[in-house]
Amino acid sequence: MNLLIDSGNSLIKWALEKDGVFIKEGGCLTSYASSLHDLWEDYDNPARVIVANVAGEMVAGEISKAAYVRWQLDAEFITSTQNCCGLTNSYHNPEQLGIDRWMAMLAAFQMIDGPVIVVDCGTAVTIDLVKRDGLFAGGVIMPGLMAALRSLEISTDAIVQINSFNSDVGSIAQSTEDGVVAGVLLCLAGGIERVVREQTLLSDEMPTVLITGGDGEKLVPYLTISTKLQSGLVLQGLRVFAETE
Repeated sequence: MNLLIDSGNSLIKWALEKDGVFIKEGGCLTSYASSLHDLWEDYDNPARVIVANVAGEMVAGEISKAAYVRWQLDAEFITSTQNCCGLTNSYHNPEQLGIDRWMAMLAAFQMIDGPVIVVDCGTAVTIDLVKRDGLFAGGVIMPGLMAALRSLEISTDAIVQINSFNSDVGSIAQSTEDGVVAGVLLCLAGGIERVVREQTLLSDEMPTVLITGGDGEKLVPYLTISTKLQSGLVLQGLRVFAETE
């Protein structure tokens, strides 16, 4: 039994995995990392604690502390490598690739029989192409939904902070707030579609496009290309990693 942790910039998500099945899942805001010890109070002792962390050293320290105090285990913080479970990393410096992207690609590669494009819609939006043979050809990083909204709020006096919004807005919005939300959603959708088209041209056959991440569901209605919504790809990639490494 392993505790798998996807530690992101906004959220920490985890799953207790046994024999390839998630038997318990949970999550919290990354800013609540110091509470992990209490949140895991009723968890049975795992054999390993395996972490994909992109939230920085302070959060990593809180995860390490919680795992050691709770179960006397050293958390394993994995990094991207040149090769992993059939994947080949095309980055000149493989460790520079975000481990969340690497694990999401690993899960997608295991799920899809053929080339796949992974669109992860989190704090940032990443769009990565994995070819049929497991080669990660490369990818793109752009601001995520909330980052784009915040950039307009900071730069424009007339736009107030938007904490919640109607995701059904379209290109003829009738308030400033709806206009901002619609503009950001359509901008991201257009950017995603442009990158997917270009990556498709670099693939030998038509890739499957998987959408994941916390804001994936908000963006899917604005996309005009064929996609599949798949939650929890990073945790699924960690499960594959735990089984083989």
